[in-house]
Parts: sequence; structure tokens; C-alpha cells
Amino acid sequence: MSSSLSPSRLATYATCPRQYDYGYVQDVNTPDRTELYLNQGTIYHETIEDVCDETDRDDAPETIHERAMRVFDAKWAEHSTAEDYESDAHQAYQRAENRAGIAAFFDPDGGDGIEHARRSVATEVWVECECDGVRLHGKADNVVRTDEGLHIFDYKRNVRGVLTPWTAQYLADHRDGDAHEPKRVRNAFQTATYVEGVKNEAFYEADMEVRFSFYGLLHDTDFTSTPDGYEVSASGKERETTELYEEHYDTIWALIREAHDGITSERYEPAFFELITEEACPDCDYREMCADRLSTEVQR
Repeated sequence: MSSSLSPSRLATYATCPRQYDYGYVQDVNTPDRTELYLNQGTIYHETIEDVCDETDRDDAPETIHERAMRVFDAKWAEHSTAEDYESDAHQAYQRAENRAGIAAFFDPDGGDGIEHARRSVATEVWVECECDGVRLHGKADNVVRTDEGLHIFDYKRNVRGVLTPWTAQYLADHRDGDAHEPKRVRNAFQTATYVEGVKNEAFYEADMEVRFSFYGLLHDTDFTSTPDGYEVSASGKERETTELYEEHYDTIWALIREAHDGITSERYEPAFFELITEEACPDCDYREMCADRLSTEVQR
């Protein structure tokens, strides 16, 4: 039986098979990049996880909010380091921005995080699924019980560029080589993995409705000057992809199968390389050593 693959691995292959080869097969080291946003992601993910795990269904909104702010302060102290920032002022602003995002999410007056915490049945839960011999796995940030079933959430900084009804058509274009849309393809891979994977968990019951959404905690932020300095406000946004998964099911699983078969068959020669060169090469960590890209430079 083939190995289980994550949406991240599949998406890297969909971005460029050679990039997958360098990153996962050859394990080529690349120059260190800033840990700033990685650490911030850890902070708000762990904050939400701890708040959900500590919250009971009948906890008051004010209690949940106070818990969230206390946990955030502890997580920031644990994971944020001055070396990640250009200055003390930069670090202070980023702390204010992220804290505003958590405060808005767990706002006692209607913040989405109140019900996410009250109704959470599992956080950071490992899920697995298999379809026609293709095995996938991933870690779901939060699974929330709804009146109809389960709603899985993946928390992000924002949902700009996430798959929408208006961009889902590009999934087929990516499959056919008419466009290069690895980020939206990755969203589709994540949706498939979590929607199907959660159905294998003990808390899933037959005939439950299963939904999946990305949630951008800092989708919109605002900066206001004050006599004493400044204030930062933030608001989140949910982007559900459940219906898109159902509508484009065949295309999504064709893309999954293509990436899965390429990885398991160790095929790393990029197809549609002109598109990849234009869209993926500029941001690739391996561009200066990639023989495929360099060969195109020589031919020009």
C-alpha cells in the first residue's frame, strides 16, 4: 500500500515536481528565512487550541475572552523573540496587531471564537483518509460540533487568495496546463483531506453534515493614531470551501491522483514548464541551483 501524503507535499508537487524533488527527496538546504510569521502562526494557533481545550459549553463569553487574552500573552512571551523583528517598535506593533486579532475573534459580544471554543470537540487532531488507494493525512486545527454535524476550521492570517466560487474554475485549468494555480490547488487538497479524514474519527456519526472552512484571523486590520501612540483593530473572515469541493470533486481528486502518482512513481520532470518558469520559479528557494530553470536561461 502506498504511503500517506499530506496536502503540503501534494501541493509542493503541484507547484513544481522538481521543487518537491529538491525539498523532500534530496532534502537540499536553503538559506534561512525569517521566522517572524511562522512564530506568529504558532502563537495564534496555540492560543486558540488552549482556549478551546479549556472551555466548557456553558462558560460565559467574558470568561472565554479573558482566558484568550491571558493565553495569548503567555504564548507571545514564549514564542516571540526580538531577533525576528527589525526593531522594538516593529515587535510592539506586531504584538498589538496579533493581540487585536485574538481579541476580536474571542470578542464576548458576538466574536466567532466564542462558539468555536464552546462547541469544539477536537483541536490539532490528526486525520487520515483513503480513496482508491490514495492515502492522505493532515492535522485539523479545530473541529466544531454544529446542530447538523461537524465544521472543521483551518486558521490562517487572512483568506486572501483562498479558493472561491469565482476561482474554482482554475482548478481544471491547472490540471490541463492552461494556468498555474498551486495555492488554490492546495486549498482543494486541504479541503478533501479534512472533509474525508474527519469521517474516520470516533466523534463522527453516520449522516453527519461535514463542512470545512479557512478562517483568516487578521483578514482586515486598521491602524489609528492616538495622543498616547496608536491603536490597532482587526477582524476575521471565514471562507468555506465545502460546496466547492462537492462541485469540483472529480477535478480535485484527479489533481490529487496526478500528484500522488507522480510522487510515488518518482517522476520529477516538470510538465508545462513554461508556466512553471513564469509563475513558480521567481519565488522558489532552489531557483539558483535548478538545472531545469538554468537550461532555459542558456537557451535564450
